[in-house]
Amino acid sequence: MSSSSELTLGKPRWHRFISKQCEQLFRSCAMLNERVPRLLFNRGAQFFLDGTAAALAFFLAFQLRFDGAVPSRYSAIMLAWIVMVAILRPLCIWGSGAYSIIWRYFNLHDMFLLSISSVIPTALLLVLRIVLARPNSVFSVPLSIIFIDFGLFLILAAGLRATRRAGFENSIRKTTQPQRAFLVGTDDTLAAGVRQVSLHGDIELVALLSPDEKLHGRRIAGFPVMGLHEALPTLLISQSVSIVFIAEAKLDCIGEIMRETAQLGAEVRLLPSAANIMQGDVRVSARLNPEHVLDGRGPLLKAPHAEVVKAFSGKNVFITGAGGSIGSEISRQVSRLGVNKTILFDRDENSIFELQNQLTEIGLGDHMVPIVGDIRDRKQLQHIFAEHRPEIVLHAAAFKHVGVMEQNPCEAVLNNVMGTRYVAETAIEFGASHFLMISTDKAIKPSSVMGATKRVAEILVNNLAAIGTENQPYIACVRFGNVVGSRGSVVPIFLRQIAAGGPLTITDDEMTRYFMTIPEAVELVMQASTLPSNGTVYTLDLGDPVRITHLAHRLIEMSGLRPNKDIHIQFTGSRPGEKLHEQLWYEDCQVSPTSFPRVLALDRPAPRIDAELTQLEQLALDRKEESVLQLLRTMPIDFRVEQPSAMIA
Repeated sequence: MSSSSELTLGKPRWHRFISKQCEQLFRSCAMLNERVPRLLFNRGAQFFLDGTAAALAFFLAFQLRFDGAVPSRYSAIMLAWIVMVAILRPLCIWGSGAYSIIWRYFNLHDMFLLSISSVIPTALLLVLRIVLARPNSVFSVPLSIIFIDFGLFLILAAGLRATRRAGFENSIRKTTQPQRAFLVGTDDTLAAGVRQVSLHGDIELVALLSPDEKLHGRRIAGFPVMGLHEALPTLLISQSVSIVFIAEAKLDCIGEIMRETAQLGAEVRLLPSAANIMQGDVRVSARLNPEHVLDGRGPLLKAPHAEVVKAFSGKNVFITGAGGSIGSEISRQVSRLGVNKTILFDRDENSIFELQNQLTEIGLGDHMVPIVGDIRDRKQLQHIFAEHRPEIVLHAAAFKHVGVMEQNPCEAVLNNVMGTRYVAETAIEFGASHFLMISTDKAIKPSSVMGATKRVAEILVNNLAAIGTENQPYIACVRFGNVVGSRGSVVPIFLRQIAAGGPLTITDDEMTRYFMTIPEAVELVMQASTLPSNGTVYTLDLGDPVRITHLAHRLIEMSGLRPNKDIHIQFTGSRPGEKLHEQLWYEDCQVSPTSFPRVLALDRPAPRIDAELTQLEQLALDRKEESVLQLLRTMPIDFRVEQPSAMIA
């Protein structure tokens, strides 16, 4: 918590002087806190410090009692009592459990416990003095000294703990410019809110605001309490406040506060009290990272594999679909591998613009070539390859939304099939060393147009690899499961539905999917692109498939809510093209490990589809949707669909 010394807000000059001195004292405590060895904060050192404080307190009590001139007949008595209290007081504090208290969080409750444990030796010494006192005996100490000693010890012991707390709270300040903030609340919540905000060194608390007129002009924890309605708009501007904390969820004026702050560019954050939460005035919610929903996965590599760095270093890399959720992450990772040039290719101008800005902001824009274009434009592809000579081609561009492609089968064929063929053939024509296409588990026994076209694309890539031309590049595919966090995947949809209050819509209670995170997907692409391949399909070992219903329950619970109480789940029935269960390979596929731990190689003979492929592309160019669907059903790709897609509205 920052001191309010920089804020005038009507303070008198003497108060500003005191505030400045207090701030300097706290800074000194923080410096002392940093310089003191950590060893002094363990229990043994605390015992020693309290013993020293007890001895010093008793010595000072004698000095105060006799005005600094202790009679010689009391010298031996003083030394005996000093030794006694130096041992007895820490023992009593230890016996009361007070050494289990963490000094940097010392508060009034801890002070009360310290006082109670310190009274015990004082009472014992007082009894000994009254019962056993004799002339010139060790117990013939003036009674006033015992009481003075008690007060001095509390001051010294509490001072040690308060210094530790003050040093800790001021040492958590950050060197960067903190954000200035107001705190809004009532007399019951402002003090707790100040303590909560004080633990964040990147926040400078400026003033307290309250709608309660009885608090106006008062101070809490050194901060002035001001009128909410009168002061808020003026101080937001004059004090350059960027955050307004609300420490009471029941305030009727929350809506007004949000409107005022929104107009002036500040943010509003809620700091609910425990009473607010217990009474249900607020609910605990979390901002989730979609990737956190998958547990039980092994850790990913924190740095790229050495073989990946070696394969990409100094190369020209061409990435299609670079603006998509997967393509953009691939682009970021590739740009960090010391490549000579990264050619970012996408048909969406906005996505390329945003990716270009992101790479430039993190210092990776020097070797970037953004190009807006279409993989179905063969002449443009040839022009790009002739100019930039990419050696590694990562083909991520595809139409992937099942429901949309059911109603646009010709577009699915032209983009996912013909576009893939153009990119692969151009890569071979211009001597690329590696070509890798991203596929999907929906290509296995496809029940959707999207899955069928991706299966055709897998086969045509395998057929191109089988031709075996001179200087044939390594040609491969990688097969993804459902990528958590990618555009249109189920997790972001569920999170939006949770934010809207539900319900979560699931097609079937028994539906399962294989899931992989974006980092896993990119790791698979990077590693598979380095393997010597001849039409091989690679995938990750993803373990068992996950029930969508289980995933929904976990997301709701991770959001701090209760499934089917706070957020309901609604089953809608399967949609066209959807399957209950996906699989990553065919039953007769030969699965073998690779040099990368979780990457599996899938080997299954692929049929020749040259004649059907030419016919399929021509039918799509002629926009003959029913003929396209009929041909897909007769091709050797195991495509089965319950009803013609053209009938689906």
